Amino acid sequence: MPVDIRPQQVESISGSSLTELVQNYFMDVYGMCFRVLGRPQDAEDATQETFLALFRTREKLAAAQSLRAWVLTIARNTSISMLRARRPAASLPDSVADAPPIRSPGDPERLDRAMAALSEEDRSLVQMRFMEGRSPAEMALACGRSAGSVATALCRALKRLRDVYHGEAR
Repeated sequence: MPVDIRPQQVESISGSSLTELVQNYFMDVYGMCFRVLGRPQDAEDATQETFLALFRTREKLAAAQSLRAWVLTIARNTSISMLRARRPAASLPDSVADAPPIRSPGDPERLDRAMAALSEEDRSLVQMRFMEGRSPAEMALACGRSAGSVATALCRALKRLRDVYHGEAR
Protein backbone atom coordinates (compact mmCIF):
# COMPACT_ATOMS: atom_id res chain seq x y z
CA MET A 1 0.00 0.00 0.00
CA PRO A 2 1.65 3.29 -1.04
CA VAL A 3 1.99 6.04 1.53
CA ASP A 4 1.39 9.65 0.56
CA ILE A 5 4.25 11.71 2.01
CA ARG A 6 3.37 15.01 0.33
CA PRO A 7 2.53 17.86 2.68
CA GLN A 8 -1.16 18.20 3.30
CA GLN A 9 -2.99 21.26 2.12
CA VAL A 10 -4.01 23.35 5.09
CA GLU A 11 -7.20 25.31 4.83
CA SER A 12 -7.11 28.84 6.14
CA ILE A 13 -9.40 29.57 9.07
CA SER A 14 -12.13 32.08 8.29
CA GLY A 15 -12.96 35.12 10.36
CA SER A 16 -16.10 33.50 11.77
CA SER A 17 -14.02 30.50 12.87
CA LEU A 18 -11.66 32.84 14.71
CA THR A 19 -14.63 34.40 16.51
CA GLU A 20 -15.81 30.92 17.50
CA LEU A 21 -12.29 30.12 18.68
CA VAL A 22 -12.36 33.07 21.07
CA GLN A 23 -15.86 32.21 22.27
CA ASN A 24 -15.01 28.54 22.83
CA TYR A 25 -11.63 28.90 24.50
CA PHE A 26 -11.60 32.33 26.16
CA MET A 27 -12.19 31.07 29.73
CA ASP A 28 -9.74 28.17 29.32
CA VAL A 29 -7.04 30.53 28.06
CA TYR A 30 -7.74 33.11 30.77
CA GLY A 31 -7.64 30.39 33.45
CA MET A 32 -4.30 29.08 32.19
CA CYS A 33 -2.83 32.58 32.08
CA PHE A 34 -4.12 33.41 35.55
CA ARG A 35 -2.64 30.21 37.04
CA VAL A 36 0.78 31.04 35.61
CA LEU A 37 0.82 34.79 36.25
CA GLY A 38 -1.30 35.08 39.40
CA ARG A 39 -2.66 38.59 38.68
CA PRO A 40 -5.92 39.31 36.83
CA GLN A 41 -4.49 42.25 34.85
CA ASP A 42 -1.55 40.19 33.66
CA ALA A 43 -3.83 37.27 32.81
CA GLU A 44 -5.99 39.57 30.69
CA ASP A 45 -2.95 40.85 28.82
CA ALA A 46 -1.65 37.32 28.29
CA THR A 47 -5.06 36.17 27.06
CA GLN A 48 -5.13 38.96 24.53
CA GLU A 49 -1.57 38.18 23.40
CA THR A 50 -2.46 34.50 23.10
CA PHE A 51 -5.35 35.14 20.73
CA LEU A 52 -3.28 37.60 18.70
CA ALA A 53 -0.58 34.94 18.33
CA LEU A 54 -3.20 32.41 17.26
CA PHE A 55 -4.62 34.81 14.68
CA ARG A 56 -1.14 35.46 13.28
CA THR A 57 -0.46 31.74 12.81
CA ARG A 58 -3.75 30.54 11.38
CA GLU A 59 -2.07 27.90 9.23
CA LYS A 60 -0.50 26.21 12.27
CA LEU A 61 -3.78 26.41 14.09
CA ALA A 62 -5.58 24.70 11.21
CA ALA A 63 -2.97 21.93 11.14
CA ALA A 64 -3.18 21.21 14.89
CA GLN A 65 -4.44 17.75 15.75
CA SER A 66 -5.97 18.91 19.03
CA LEU A 67 -7.17 22.48 18.82
CA ARG A 68 -7.66 22.86 22.59
CA ALA A 69 -4.18 21.53 23.35
CA TRP A 70 -2.62 23.88 20.80
CA VAL A 71 -4.50 26.90 22.13
CA LEU A 72 -3.57 26.14 25.76
CA THR A 73 0.07 25.54 24.83
CA ILE A 74 0.24 28.97 23.20
CA ALA A 75 -1.44 30.46 26.30
CA ARG A 76 1.03 28.80 28.66
CA ASN A 77 4.06 29.85 26.60
CA THR A 78 2.78 33.43 26.31
CA SER A 79 2.21 33.57 30.07
CA ILE A 80 5.65 32.21 30.87
CA SER A 81 7.24 34.75 28.53
CA MET A 82 5.36 37.56 30.28
CA LEU A 83 6.36 36.19 33.69
CA ARG A 84 10.02 36.16 32.70
CA ALA A 85 9.80 39.68 31.30
CA ARG A 86 8.36 41.15 34.49
CA ARG A 87 10.95 39.53 36.76
CA PRO A 88 13.60 42.14 37.52
CA ALA A 89 17.19 41.18 36.96
CA ALA A 90 19.11 40.76 40.18
CA SER A 91 21.97 43.19 40.49
CA LEU A 92 25.08 42.88 42.58
CA PRO A 93 25.84 45.49 45.20
CA ASP A 94 28.50 47.96 44.08
CA SER A 95 30.94 46.68 46.71
CA VAL A 96 30.74 43.15 45.28
CA ALA A 97 30.65 44.16 41.61
CA ASP A 98 33.79 46.31 41.91
CA ALA A 99 35.77 43.81 44.02
CA PRO A 100 38.90 42.32 42.43
CA PRO A 101 39.04 38.54 41.91
CA ILE A 102 40.30 36.44 44.82
CA ARG A 103 43.93 35.52 44.26
CA SER A 104 44.58 33.52 47.44
CA PRO A 105 42.54 31.84 50.16
CA GLY A 106 40.94 34.15 52.69
CA ASP A 107 43.17 32.92 55.50
CA PRO A 108 46.18 30.87 54.36
CA GLU A 109 47.13 29.93 57.93
CA ARG A 110 43.64 28.61 58.60
CA LEU A 111 43.80 26.62 55.35
CA ASP A 112 47.12 25.12 56.41
CA ARG A 113 45.64 24.10 59.78
CA ALA A 114 42.61 22.59 58.04
CA MET A 115 44.87 20.65 55.62
CA ALA A 116 46.93 19.36 58.56
CA ALA A 117 43.75 18.09 60.23
CA LEU A 118 42.92 15.85 57.24
CA SER A 119 44.02 12.25 56.99
CA GLU A 120 47.14 11.52 54.97
CA GLU A 121 45.08 10.09 52.08
CA ASP A 122 42.72 13.08 51.97
CA ARG A 123 45.59 15.56 52.14
CA SER A 124 47.41 13.71 49.35
CA LEU A 125 44.37 13.78 47.05
CA VAL A 126 43.75 17.51 47.61
CA GLN A 127 47.43 18.32 47.04
CA MET A 128 47.64 16.26 43.84
CA ARG A 129 44.55 17.86 42.37
CA PHE A 130 44.84 21.50 43.42
CA MET A 131 48.49 22.10 44.21
CA GLU A 132 50.13 19.87 41.62
CA GLY A 133 47.38 20.28 39.03
CA ARG A 134 47.07 16.59 38.22
CA SER A 135 44.11 15.35 36.22
CA PRO A 136 41.79 12.74 37.73
CA ALA A 137 43.26 10.10 35.39
CA GLU A 138 46.79 10.94 36.56
CA MET A 139 45.65 10.80 40.17
CA ALA A 140 44.10 7.37 39.58
CA LEU A 141 47.38 6.05 38.15
CA ALA A 142 49.38 7.47 41.05
CA CYS A 143 47.03 5.94 43.63
CA GLY A 144 46.55 2.63 41.82
CA ARG A 145 42.77 3.05 41.95
CA SER A 146 40.01 3.57 39.43
CA ALA A 147 39.20 7.11 38.31
CA GLY A 148 35.71 6.79 39.80
CA SER A 149 36.95 5.83 43.25
CA VAL A 150 39.53 8.64 43.18
CA ALA A 151 36.83 11.16 42.21
CA THR A 152 34.59 9.96 45.04
CA ALA A 153 37.45 10.04 47.56
CA LEU A 154 38.45 13.56 46.42
CA CYS A 155 34.87 14.78 46.77
CA ARG A 156 34.69 13.42 50.32
CA ALA A 157 38.10 14.88 51.16
CA LEU A 158 37.00 18.31 49.96
CA LYS A 159 33.86 18.09 52.09
CA ARG A 160 35.95 17.24 55.15
CA LEU A 161 38.35 20.10 54.31
CA ARG A 162 35.43 22.56 54.07
CA ASP A 163 33.98 21.30 57.33
CA VAL A 164 37.30 21.69 59.15
CA TYR A 165 38.09 25.06 57.54
CA HIS A 166 34.69 26.58 58.32
CA GLY A 167 34.38 24.76 61.63
CA GLU A 168 37.34 26.69 63.03
CA ALA A 169 35.65 30.01 62.31
CA ARG A 170 32.53 29.11 64.35
